[in-house]
Amino acid sequence: MTIKNLLFLSTIILLINTSLTGCAYRGIPLAVSYPLTTQNKMQSAHHWEVLAQHSADRFAQTLDLTFPNAVVKPALFIRYTQEQEKIPFARAFFHMLTAKLVQKGLIVASNADSTTNTLIADYDMQIVQHQDRRKRYPPLGTFSALGSLFWLVARGIDRWGDANLAVLPLAVGADIYSGVNYYFPGETNTEVIITTSLTMGQQYVFQENNIYYINTGDADHYESAGKTYQLVSCPSASISCR
Repeated sequence: MTIKNLLFLSTIILLINTSLTGCAYRGIPLAVSYPLTTQNKMQSAHHWEVLAQHSADRFAQTLDLTFPNAVVKPALFIRYTQEQEKIPFARAFFHMLTAKLVQKGLIVASNADSTTNTLIADYDMQIVQHQDRRKRYPPLGTFSALGSLFWLVARGIDRWGDANLAVLPLAVGADIYSGVNYYFPGETNTEVIITTSLTMGQQYVFQENNIYYINTGDADHYESAGKTYQLVSCPSASISCR
């Protein structure tokens, strides 16, 4: 082994050792990704109806488990406030959930009677707006695949009898990209957490959280447009503080 090769090998070993040492000793924990999971994206009123059907099924299962021997199951009252009347999702979901519960043969009361064992159904929405996060990481081998694709096109232009055929790999890649976007609508920085619950008196009988991606421009579907904000101070007398 020549001196030159020995120096090269020693440099490689030193770099590997430095990398391993850097990973073994860190001042803070190493960040790792969660295992791959999926999350639905709400983009239409039909998706609200799908959630209403899911909630009605879950309510019915809860009644069967909580009151297995009851000849007649307790009635449900869906709480609906004036504030919710101003929110498109809340208004639509109230009617959708009522319809789904009635269709399942459950008793839905038009008002809450405190003298009976009426179950109170509530639902709430919370918008989560992320400001700074990495949504996607290139899959392992992405850049190698892109390099191979460009190499293939370049070789095709030089060697194929019909150089126009070089566009075929690009067309295939575009079709694959289009198909991925069709089946995976893409993550956004805006999410909504929709909580549904059943209570009887002071006791929770059921509660469930459902989390969805939504388009950022659709956030007003899930929160009141008439929000009020408190100003800490009014810097100028010419500015009206509200």
